[in-house]
Amino acid sequence: MSSDTARDYDGDEECTTTESFADHGLDDGSVLISRTYNRIAADGEPTFEPTPEFFDTLEAAFIWAYIGTIDEPGVSPHVEAAIEDAREFTRREFEDDPDVDLRTDVIPTFYQQVAGFHCAYRD
Repeated sequence: MSSDTARDYDGDEECTTTESFADHGLDDGSVLISRTYNRIAADGEPTFEPTPEFFDTLEAAFIWAYIGTIDEPGVSPHVEAAIEDAREFTRREFEDDPDVDLRTDVIPTFYQQVAGFHCAYRD
């Protein structure tokens, strides 16, 4: 990730976090938040843990939710880069707050960062 702070994506007025993946056939990216949570919750009531293993699980759940939602095969390189940068941003954001809520804080923040980085990287 290129900086320690959230990036400002307001400069691209045609790209919003909700519609960031419209160019991949997904008009409302909020579906990725719920599908990511559902994938993590498939084995029981999940909780957030600021560990590398948790972020591996989060990343994998998001990728599978993404692949199952879009109209094209695989994950393009610019989406992979957005996911990696969002993972690092989210890790830094919550590394000192192990009591944060997975469903209402961690996954939405992760998604917003993926979508924001995607807006910046897709052109």
